[in-house]
Amino acid sequence: MPDNDLCSTKIYTNHNNGSCNCCCGSSVGPAGPMGPMGPQGPQGPRGVQGAQGPQGPAGPAGATGAAGAIGPIGPAGPVGPAGVAGAAATVAVGTVTTGAPGSAAAVTNAGTNLAAVLNFTIPAGAAGAVGPVGPAGPAGPTGAAGPVGPAGPAGPAGATGATGPAGAAATVTVGTVTTGAPGSAAAVTNTGTDAAAVLNFTLPAGPAGPAGPTGATGATGATGPVGPAGPVGATGATGATGPAGPAGPAGATATNDNALLYNDALQTVASGGTVALPTNLINSPDGSIAASGTDGVTLAAGTYLVSFVSDAGTTGAGDVDAALQLDGTPLTYTETSLTQTGPAETRIALNSIVTSTGGQVLSVVNNGAAANTHDNSVLTVVRLA
Repeated sequence: MPDNDLCSTKIYTNHNNGSCNCCCGSSVGPAGPMGPMGPQGPQGPRGVQGAQGPQGPAGPAGATGAAGAIGPIGPAGPVGPAGVAGAAATVAVGTVTTGAPGSAAAVTNAGTNLAAVLNFTIPAGAAGAVGPVGPAGPAGPTGAAGPVGPAGPAGPAGATGATGPAGAAATVTVGTVTTGAPGSAAAVTNTGTDAAAVLNFTLPAGPAGPAGPTGATGATGATGPVGPAGPVGATGATGATGPAGPAGPAGATATNDNALLYNDALQTVASGGTVALPTNLINSPDGSIAASGTDGVTLAAGTYLVSFVSDAGTTGAGDVDAALQLDGTPLTYTETSLTQTGPAETRIALNSIVTSTGGQVLSVVNNGAAANTHDNSVLTVVRLA
């Protein structure tokens, strides 16, 4: 670019070789200060990507994750094979013990579910009332001396018995029910056979009441002469034992179902009402005996040995009446009736074989006209077949 100022000293820098061209021909002065940095130029193009570096070392193991949810329940396994048939059960009478008067009766199984051995504890009865004084009896006439009988000849040996027929199915029946002496032991004996049991019960009476006043002494009768003792006859020879008969068919399978219901509290039972027995101990694996409310049991079809004892009385003079009943109908062969001359308690006992057609309710009813009282009441039921 031309410069018209010819008198001033100018300095130009040749960017090619550093020489100065001056029109005036003067000498070069010192370099001036560096000018400010120019603006940054535009960014250059991106370089070529370098080669991949080596793989770094493995990082540390991560924390264990949470447990997964529980899987669904698997399908049910196949049904196992049927078990072998169980052995036939049996029932036998074990011990019969007399309990203290007023104590609760009890039946315990000292055997197993398949071989039951029933032990009975039966309380002694309460003391009886004092009896009235009997009139003096008249003097009896003197009996004549009896003649001495001759000794009988020895009997001949018996003939061999014929072979018996096949035995019938086993049965159990109640034989006699006897009142034993006060303080004696209760007993149950089988006067039948294993196939046809006949159970005889001996239940002790309560202790004797106080002695009544002594009656007037009767006139003494004349003493009769003592007859001579007759000679003892000879014992006949024992006959030969006959051959054993063939074995009878197997009896019905015994069961192990039993129940005990009791109430030791004093209660008043109106005419036609049932004795309350709210506490029960029932052992019935097949459910043939079940509680029915608080005064009885429901019986499946079958035969049962039933016993009921209670300290029964009246609030005044009157009768003490009780009976076993099925579905509200008294069993007439189980009824008892005692006349009381005043307020007193008497130990009563009902024993029977009862047959149920199925689903019938067994209970104890006051079948008399007057209200009765009961305490220490116990009902026991044992299934026989």
